[in-house]
This record gives sequence, C-alpha cells and structure tokens, in this order.
Amino acid sequence: MTHVSRITHHISRSTFALTLLALLLATAWSPLPQTDEIPVIVEVINGTGDSVVPESLPITLHTFSEMEETETYTGTLSADNTFHFDGLTPQAGDIFVARAVYQDVTYSFEFAAFEPGQQEIALPLTIYETTDDPSAIQITQMHAFISGGGNLIQVGEYCLVGNTGDRTYVGVEDAETGQRVTLNFSLPDGAQDLHFDDVEVQDRFLERVGGFDDTEPIPPGNATVEILYSYQLEYREGMPVERVFEAPVASVVILVSAEELALEGAGVVSGGAMDTQMGQALSYTAGPLAAGEPLAFTVVARPQTAMPAAPAASGSPSVGRNATQEISIGLVAVAVVVAAIYWMWQAPTSASIPPQARPLVETIAALDADFNAGRVQEEAYRKKRQSLKQRLRALFATEE
Repeated sequence: MTHVSRITHHISRSTFALTLLALLLATAWSPLPQTDEIPVIVEVINGTGDSVVPESLPITLHTFSEMEETETYTGTLSADNTFHFDGLTPQAGDIFVARAVYQDVTYSFEFAAFEPGQQEIALPLTIYETTDDPSAIQITQMHAFISGGGNLIQVGEYCLVGNTGDRTYVGVEDAETGQRVTLNFSLPDGAQDLHFDDVEVQDRFLERVGGFDDTEPIPPGNATVEILYSYQLEYREGMPVERVFEAPVASVVILVSAEELALEGAGVVSGGAMDTQMGQALSYTAGPLAAGEPLAFTVVARPQTAMPAAPAASGSPSVGRNATQEISIGLVAVAVVVAAIYWMWQAPTSASIPPQARPLVETIAALDADFNAGRVQEEAYRKKRQSLKQRLRALFATEE
C-alpha cells in the first residue's frame, strides 16, 4: 500500500499517553466502543482533451470536524490514478477535501461530508492543462450590494467567474510585478477604501490606480472562481455609476438595502422588494453584457410608495420562466447566503470572514456547482443546502 504521511494539529503523542494513563487509573476498566474505519478514495482525471494524469502526482487530504481543520494527510497517486487514505474514523458531519497541485495550479473541486452508514468516501478530482487564451472566460454572475447612506455609500460586488473551455486559464504576465494576471477590474470614478473579503488572500490581488488585477487561475466550469470586494462612493442624489468589465457578464443582480436609496437607468430592470437575512432590499437585474459594454445606472432617492414584492423562488424552473426570475433564484441561493451574510452589512473596517467558516462556504459553493452541472437531484440539493445554511447561521450567531 502506498505510504501515507500524517500531520496532526493536536496534542503530542506523549501528552496523549499520559492523559490516557491517568484516566485508566482513575476509572474502572471497560472496553472502548469499536469505531468503523472508512476508506477515503481520491480518483484523479485530466479534463483536457486526450491529456493524461502525471505519474506519482502528490495528493493532500484535509479533514474538518465542527468547522475546524483537524488533520492533513499526504501521499501520491498509484498507477490507476487513485489514492486510498485508510484508517480514518470520521464522525457524522465531518468534511473531507482533496487537493492536488498540477502545473502550479491548485485543484480542489470535490467536497464530501460523512454520513452514518457510508462504507467509503469517494473524492473525484479533475485537473487540467493550462492556457493563456482568455476567449473562454466570462463572469457568469455579478451581484452588487449597495448599503449605507449619508455622505458615503458602501458598494460590495461578488463575481462568479467561469471558463467554458477545457484548459485552466492562467493569464498573462504583468510586466511590472512578474505575476500572471487573469482579470482586470476597473472601479467607478471616485471609488475609495477598496477592501477584499479576506486579508489572507490579498496577495492574490494587485491594486492599481482606478482598480485592481486578479491573479487567480480560472479552471473550466460554470463558476470556478469567486471574487468579493467592496468600496465606498461619496453620495449625492442623482449620482451616475458606471461599471465596465473586460470579460462578458452573463447576468447582473443588484440589491439596495439603504432605506432612502433606489436605482434608475436604461441598463437596469426593477425586480421589486425582497426580504433577505439583513432586512428588506430593492432588487434590480441587468445583462447580459458583452466585454467592455458598460453597466450604467443612477442612484436616486427611494420613492415613498411601497415597492411590489419580487417573485418567490420555489420549485423547479418551468418552461418559459423569464430571465429575471432565474436571476432572482441565483441571488437568493448564492449571493445573499454566501456573500452578504458575511461582510456587506458590516462596517468596512470589520473583521474578515472567520477562517472556521471557510469549509462550510466551500461546501456550499461545491454543492451549487454540482447542482448547476446536473450531478445532484433538486430535492437532495435543497435539503443538504438548507442544512449547511443552518450550520452557517449557527456559526455566525456564536461569533457575535
């Protein structure tokens, strides 16, 4: 069997032995309950055309319990492109993440949560060859959140970026920094106090005058890269805002939570009022946008008359359902839960996303990707997602 290297993050062996001995001396002997060992099997494929998986590709397995990383295992693939991690005794709800680094790109697409009764845990993992051709890149969903009031308004943007090709886009080298840049983001005139969702990933972004560049590789898939950032604008009634993206944008959803603000413009369509975890907000949709096509709107005073409610998102999509309804479903399922709940309704100087929430966020994102790709039935998807959302809310309740 392939050798496994184990790294633990808890007490040392000697401390554990002393603790166990003390317990045995203080209590009567009774046999320990037997716990079944569950093998974790990682199978790697190369998703680029006729390309193959390199021999002895290093594999890393991360385990999480109660949203805390507990252990890390490392090994290399066998000749059949699989690796078996044996001797694991997971508890219900434990999460497993497999990672591989190929051509300087890290892949970790599949996540699994252990449920009682499972005989094994399978973690299929796909790697890809690379390219510097951006023609297959698009922003599949762009969500904007406008909050605040007074002299300043806070704008947060959450972009899901996809790749319709079969190679990971690694960008082109920046002449000044020597780093590869995959996407350029220009901010509206007057934008200030640019803030990213997590200080740990700020090395990924290169700030420049008028915007920033992203260096994250973009693997194939509908939504394989997410970007969360916020900035402030000095508010004045009737102020124009224009956003331009260098990649095509499939859909845009904008939420305005500030009670006194609304949006107008030929480029946006009102979706009415929407209840979110953070209170009622006005929703707007736009797109699709071609690369370089501006998204323009004006920030105005909100009308005092009641806004109509947005259509409820329930059940399976029906034939003839319009784009606005589909985008609203995407908004509720992804942006409000994964983005807004973390930081958009917090002060700009507040703490970043708690690291212990990352496994849950990544699991939700992976579940969404599986559902969008048709790998998960709708009923199972909604039940599992609801369970994950409840755990996420409980975590944030303890953080407050």
